[in-house]
Amino acid sequence: MKKKFTSLLIILSLILFSSCGTFQRLSLKNHKTYCDVDSANMGFSRQYPQSFTIYPFRNTTWYKEAGPRAREATFQAFSLIGNCTRLEETDKRATRPYNGSDALRVAREENTDAVVLGEAITQDHFYFFLLSYAYVKVRLAVYDTRTGKLLWKGETWSLSTYGITWIAPISAIIDHYYWSRQTMDLYHRVSMDFVNDLRPDVLSVR
Repeated sequence: MKKKFTSLLIILSLILFSSCGTFQRLSLKNHKTYCDVDSANMGFSRQYPQSFTIYPFRNTTWYKEAGPRAREATFQAFSLIGNCTRLEETDKRATRPYNGSDALRVAREENTDAVVLGEAITQDHFYFFLLSYAYVKVRLAVYDTRTGKLLWKGETWSLSTYGITWIAPISAIIDHYYWSRQTMDLYHRVSMDFVNDLRPDVLSVR
């Protein structure tokens, strides 16, 4: 019994004092890490589409910044695939309430091949003494601008754990900076997972 208790104590100590860990990561070629996406491809290929409108994202989280963060990360990731209209230009054309028909209208005005609709489903973070985690979940759908046909849809998430985070809750300012940095990093990881699912060729090292 004493040996079992000692083993359990060692395991808990390793978890609490580990510096950093990320779930939902897979090692692929070229020393890059991407994970599988729950997706369905109905017509997205290397040849088409090659230009994109990143429409304002839906936000169903508790955090108002979640939608814009997920959208910004998606914009940067999709820029590896093709030309993306600047978010500021798209915002000028988009009208509330945001919806699919308006998204197609905006994309046609911008003369892009496809429009990306997204949703920040979950953004969460938590810290307790020496253990903390940050978590995001995002859903994307890509539609053909001309026909309105769904070309691709996918959903994925990313979760990171961190140890020795006593500095995070010291003040509201430090707390805001700490979690902003961590969640934004997760949005970038998720967006690169989407790109890896859509166009793994653009991420390969030549």
